[in-house]
Amino acid sequence: MKSFTKKTTKQNLYKEYVKILNGVLQLSYREAEVFAMLLKLNDEWAEVVANSNNILSTDIRKKIMNDTRITKTNLVKYVGVLKDKNIIIANEFGGWSINETFIPYFTAGINETVFILDAF
Repeated sequence: MKSFTKKTTKQNLYKEYVKILNGVLQLSYREAEVFAMLLKLNDEWAEVVANSNNILSTDIRKKIMNDTRITKTNLVKYVGVLKDKNIIIANEFGGWSINETFIPYFTAGINETVFILDAF
């Protein structure tokens, strides 16, 4: 199996991860930026997300809007695209979660993701 390696800083980790996935997801620049931010906050604010059972809580939306300078209207639009692509899904608690398929898991700072190209 072929293996490609990309080094990045911890600060850019989720942006780079989303850039790699974006070949499959086909998100716009801003949609990808919001997705990367959600992944980062899902990790860094794990306790807040767990307590609210909602990755789209008011606090998280405010943080995204503040850090990216995206308006509320545009954030709603970008989140809608992420929902349409099943990147963000409804959870059993009445909130929203990131689909487990798209959450990277790091071991010793390394994430391995396998892409299977099925030529028919």
